[in-house]
Amino acid sequence: MSHQYSDDQISAAAAAFAAGDVTYHEGTRVTLPPAPETEPMVPLGIRVPPALAQRVRAAADQAGIPYSQLIREWIELGLTDMAGDLTVSVAVLRRAIAHAAQTGHAA
Repeated sequence: MSHQYSDDQISAAAAAFAAGDVTYHEGTRVTLPPAPETEPMVPLGIRVPPALAQRVRAAADQAGIPYSQLIREWIELGLTDMAGDLTVSVAVLRRAIAHAAQTGHAA
């Protein structure tokens, strides 16, 4: 169950908390959100030239996905290719084909 709170409600709650007007009981039972369906992500820092970073961000914008997702997909494709493994998601393949066609790198 998810609630949508307005900015005014959030501001009022923050002000009440800051003023010490919020009371709670540690024994109150709560329902935790479900565990995420995806595996946890590990940060992986890489250094690239600014021009390359701009190209990656532009490609991600064009694909309509976050740049970190695009980089993960490219890494997955590269590792799949290196391993000779043919298992890769159809979405990743479609984006790779579309990107190759748009950039003129299609085989």
